[in-house]
Amino acid sequence: MGTKENKKNTGITAAIVIVITIVLVILFLIKRDDIISNLKKTNFFERVGVSTPEFVKNHEISQDDEQESEEIEIDLLGTGTQTVKKDNGTNEKAKDSSLGEDSQDKEDKTVASEQKDKEASDNKDGVAAKENKPAVQEEKTVETPKAVVSTRNTVLCFVTIESDGSVSRKMVTRALPKTGSPLTEAIKALLEGPLPQEQSKNAMTLIPSGTKLIGASVKNGVATLNFNDTFEFNSYGVEGCIGQLMQIVYTATEFSTVNSVQFLIEGEKKDYLGIEGQWIGTPLSRANF
Repeated sequence: MGTKENKKNTGITAAIVIVITIVLVILFLIKRDDIISNLKKTNFFERVGVSTPEFVKNHEISQDDEQESEEIEIDLLGTGTQTVKKDNGTNEKAKDSSLGEDSQDKEDKTVASEQKDKEASDNKDGVAAKENKPAVQEEKTVETPKAVVSTRNTVLCFVTIESDGSVSRKMVTRALPKTGSPLTEAIKALLEGPLPQEQSKNAMTLIPSGTKLIGASVKNGVATLNFNDTFEFNSYGVEGCIGQLMQIVYTATEFSTVNSVQFLIEGEKKDYLGIEGQWIGTPLSRANF
């Protein structure tokens, strides 16, 4: 009985082997091209030490098989690239989405760098232009030192009218420029009249307004003074004529070289001055007043 069971088992096993063989043959026939392609691509026979059959060498691999044979390595470390391995042994790097971001960052940095270089160039050009630009010289106002004018104290004779109507002399000391003609400067200052501060001290003049000194000279203690014809007409009458002559004589005789004054009108010697007829035919001194 044991022999029958063994035979039965052997028959079943043989049947299974036959079925499997048939299935493998069918699968081989169906997937023949794929199997041969894989054998050729993987160099199966050479790896096991057997020469590759001619039908395997001559088998053409379809384009679909080549694309399917590509080995894709997906970036799992976040490096931003993926490697595609082809049968010819070459590697190509493709950009994924993260690589796109890196490329954008790189482009932004490039643009920023170019802009920075441009700004640096513009600044350099600006500095060069500034250096080449002629400097604007500041206009400095130079104050010219005023020349120191030497002066001398000169006594001028003005008059003052007292409360009772009488006329009195008012001697005023004034600083006049020191020149080579001190007598001329003194008489001209007298003809201009008293200054405001002198007027505040009741100083006034009886010399007719508009009187001009035409010339002056001193010889042997006598000062010859030549006036225009305005000097002849005094609106204050006889007292006015006496007062104007006194002012001239006292001012002139303040100088040590002058003792008296000879009056001329328009270059002519006259005997009398004014309507009242004040004597001027000879030099007059302080003793005449």
